[in-house]
Amino acid sequence: MKCPVLGKGILAAIVVGLLCVAGMWGCKKTASSSRVPKIAIVEDKPVEWANEMKAGFEVGISGHGVAVETISRSAEGNPQVLSTIADEVTKGNYQLIFSLGTQVTEAVFPKLENTPLIFGAVTDPVGAGFFKGDLHHPLGNVTGTQSLWPYEAQFDMMRTLFPRLKKIGIVFNPNESNSRVSVKYIRAQCGKRNIKFVERSATTSSEIRAAVNALLNEKIDLLFIPQDNTVQASSGDIINLCQKKKVPVFTGVCEIVELGALAAVGVNYFELGKANADQAVEILFNGKKAAEVPVVVPEKGQFCFNQRTVRNLGIVVPKDITERAFKIYGN
Repeated sequence: MKCPVLGKGILAAIVVGLLCVAGMWGCKKTASSSRVPKIAIVEDKPVEWANEMKAGFEVGISGHGVAVETISRSAEGNPQVLSTIADEVTKGNYQLIFSLGTQVTEAVFPKLENTPLIFGAVTDPVGAGFFKGDLHHPLGNVTGTQSLWPYEAQFDMMRTLFPRLKKIGIVFNPNESNSRVSVKYIRAQCGKRNIKFVERSATTSSEIRAAVNALLNEKIDLLFIPQDNTVQASSGDIINLCQKKKVPVFTGVCEIVELGALAAVGVNYFELGKANADQAVEILFNGKKAAEVPVVVPEKGQFCFNQRTVRNLGIVVPKDITERAFKIYGN
């Protein structure tokens, strides 16, 4: 008896199926057999924390074994460009929008139609108007991750490293709502600890340099880089100016410490990005609405410091702090 002859199409399908079962092709679960969901990732400008979030998001998606197409858009710090991008992604053929930071989410959220929105590292989602009263009452099809820095722990660390700390300076962009929130918390901590608080506002890189020089002329003991995208984008310049005057720089982003800031107690943005990836999978592959997925809030901050900067400043980091550091740069 002759064996039946299989057509080329049938034979190919059987081979593909066997390879998928064997795990040889890395076949991935998608929203449907014929369509890979598209995700628009939007940032205001390239900064260290946003890069970490995108990397964490990519790793998180990959870890779920699903296939998505991501299209990254950056406004390069231009508000008009950001508004245009917000129009395009909310009206475009995307199954999900991933907005990085408060500014971007503020631009996208009012223009949402049917596309679900996940925000990454928003300082105060309630204060920004995305939720009513608390994080359990979304005002749209939205969820994400909150990134409010652990200011109490930050000031505890600064006081540990500098027991005689008397004057802190900051530069901030008053046009950023996330920055205004950050300044509020920093000012409150200074008042609580009887530390003089000196502030300067700036909206451009040239203004930031002038503001930092003005603070250094005021003989500040430490410069604090807040949750401010404009200022963080100029971290390298700020650190260089402060190093010339032997003034330590403190912040909440470990990647800025890698550039030469002394230390940070802050959020793990890579892990936040992975948490956003988990949320994306719930929406795209498990049938949930964004509003049904809980907002993720970091439980604790992480400490990192730059050993080279420590040596240049001539200070000593206590052994117990060194042992629990998340990262040590400049060894």
